[in-house]
Amino acid sequence: MKKRILTLAALAAIVTTPAHATGMIAGATFPEQIVQELTLVEQYATQAQQLQAQFQMVFNQARNLQNMPQQLWTNASAPLQQLVQLVGNAQGLSYASQNTVAAIQQEYGAPSAPLSNYANSLQQWTSNLNSQVAGTLQQYGLHAADFQTTQSALQAIQDQSQSASGRMQVLQAGNQISGLMVNQMQSLQSDIQAGNQVMLNYVATRQNSVQHSQNNEDQLLSNPTPQVY
Repeated sequence: MKKRILTLAALAAIVTTPAHATGMIAGATFPEQIVQELTLVEQYATQAQQLQAQFQMVFNQARNLQNMPQQLWTNASAPLQQLVQLVGNAQGLSYASQNTVAAIQQEYGAPSAPLSNYANSLQQWTSNLNSQVAGTLQQYGLHAADFQTTQSALQAIQDQSQSASGRMQVLQAGNQISGLMVNQMQSLQSDIQAGNQVMLNYVATRQNSVQHSQNNEDQLLSNPTPQVY
């Protein structure tokens, strides 16, 4: 996996362009943005696995309890906050990647089918994530509307923590969401790796075409056709 990312990063370094993306880094070039997206998705995928392990440990301790005691809640509180941040960060990364695709399409003319397919897959990923998280929250008696933003989600968790039964509900939901985030981040990582390869190839092809046209024009200017008198 790391070798794959290094290969894409190397290609990004080769494909130089002054154009600017509108993603995670303000003012970044397309290659810089692409490398950043690859780095972040790998970090988020690793974090999802770590959070799942933490949730599973606490969940196993509370599994046979009717309500969750305060001492176990202390162990679950920090991972819950990190999980909320992870979901928000992953959504932000998906939107930023979609913006990168749109910026490249705008910069280099008519969109290609592979780029459009990549953008569609990112949109579908975001939709799937949102529906799965909302379904899980509803399953445990929580309201998805209370988890629409990071701030509201953290407040909802704080409110639920005031009762033992509420703490158990949040833990159960967090444990399930952490599991689905592992799968979701693996899916997003695969999409971004493949999609960014498509983007880099597309940019390289377009730049080669422009350079070829420029070379032909320079050659014509340097070797004008002799005039016949």
